[in-house]
Order: sequence, then structure tokens, then C-alpha cells
Amino acid sequence: MSHSRALRLTTVAAATLLTALTATGCSYVAKYTADAYSITYRVTVEGDDIDTISAVEYGESPNRGEETAAVDAGGLVTKNDSADAHTASWQTEALVTATEEAWVTATPGAGAVATCSILIDGEREIDTATAGMGETVECRATTPAFGD
Repeated sequence: MSHSRALRLTTVAAATLLTALTATGCSYVAKYTADAYSITYRVTVEGDDIDTISAVEYGESPNRGEETAAVDAGGLVTKNDSADAHTASWQTEALVTATEEAWVTATPGAGAVATCSILIDGEREIDTATAGMGETVECRATTPAFGD
């Protein structure tokens, strides 16, 4: 094999390897630098049976750039409102990739009404809902693209 042919083959092989590594690296970088929101899920209960909520589930991206996955939080204790003895709430924060779905569901006690809300960065409400006495409440929304 001639020296120039060996040099060409080595150059082609190096270019192919560099292209493959660059494509893989770009995918990795794009995933871990994807836009994501800090989502606040809040459930407020009003009535006589407000100390706990059950069947709590919410969405969270396991990592930036990944689809939203369900977090089964089960039954939770609520925090009583010091200004109103018949109101209590629970909230948590989660990471959700932009343009992915965010949701929260919860069931209050039989003597309470539940309201849920989803907030971006603790301020911008993107969904809210109220269910009937003792019924499961659900909020669900697709997070906007950054800049929307």
C-alpha cells in the first residue's frame, strides 16, 4: 500500500470517528442543557377532614432534558393554615423540562374539598382545578417553551 493511500485511509477513519464522537457529544450536551422549569405543585384542602391527603401523584423530569415521569407520593400530611382552622395545604417543587407535561393529583378526606395548582417558578400559574367534596382533584398542563 502506498504512503498516500495509507494517509487517506487514516484521514477518512479519523474524520468518521470525529463525526461520531461529535454527534454523540452534541446529543449529550443538548440533553443536559435543555430548558427546564422549577414547578411548584400545590394542593389546598378546605372543610372538616383536612389533616391528610391521599393518592398524591405528580410529574417530575428525572433529569434535565428528559420526559416527565410519575412520582407516587402516596398519602401525605398537610400543613394547617394559621389564619383559617378549616384550611390546610401541601406543596412540593419538581423539575420539569420545557414543553413536557406537568401534573398533580390528590384525594382529600371525605369531609373536604381539594384545589390544586401548578406554578412555574412559584409564581406563574399554568393550571388550577377544584374537585367536589371528597373527590380526587387533578391539574395537568404542558409547560411552555422558554420565551413563551
